[in-house]
Amino acid sequence: MMDSGLVHEAMVYSIERMKKDYILLSMKIEKKPAFKPGQFMMIQVSDSYDPLLLRPFSILDEHDNIYRFLIKVVGRGTRLIADFKYGRRLSLTGPFGNGFPVNMKSGAIIAAGGVGIASVFSFVKLLHEERIPYELIYGARTADELVLLDLLKPYNLVITTDDGTMGHHGVLTDILKTRVKHHHTIFACGPMPMLKTVKDIAIRQKAACYLSLEARMACGFGVCLGCTFFDTKGHTKRVCKDGPVFRAEEVSFGE
Repeated sequence: MMDSGLVHEAMVYSIERMKKDYILLSMKIEKKPAFKPGQFMMIQVSDSYDPLLLRPFSILDEHDNIYRFLIKVVGRGTRLIADFKYGRRLSLTGPFGNGFPVNMKSGAIIAAGGVGIASVFSFVKLLHEERIPYELIYGARTADELVLLDLLKPYNLVITTDDGTMGHHGVLTDILKTRVKHHHTIFACGPMPMLKTVKDIAIRQKAACYLSLEARMACGFGVCLGCTFFDTKGHTKRVCKDGPVFRAEEVSFGE
């Protein structure tokens, strides 16, 4: 059974429609749950049993009990969220997951591809506030898919686009391989092909590396086993309970 302390009643505070099917959802939670960067919450999308399952979203940040979530509208559940109105009350569960470890011996390089920026945003804020050296590399296929740019202005940001419409012309990992050294720690979230390349770069540079994985989830706390995968040693791992952040050497990409 889930700890009752992980169930929260929340109110829709605002929804900001952004470009390229992204929305910024703000929820007010009265009993503020503490969270670590990289953790996520499960959001109720309907008052009925259709759809039944809550949806997982990374916690972008929190201020004055207002929790924000960056959501890409891609299916029925996220379309329902996009239609939320101010004042609507619903349930959230969490925070879940292990979050990013802040234990690097030297500087950090954060690689965010597409909607992966949502998972690393609060981590970047923490590093910035703690004055821990870092660099954020944020990439997308085209400039229209880059979001949160106003919020990212204070941070040490490098932008890449596959088509060259903003920032460096090329894929994110092309820039990453020129920046990372063996004393860096890499933290990454994005599409699986990107994460595989990030892992390969980390191995070649002998750099510590952590990958935040995305997966379909039904519960968020390890009971349903809907987000399991086999690690490099053949052991079963649950993205929600054992992750979503894993050491790169644990994650198998079919090697």
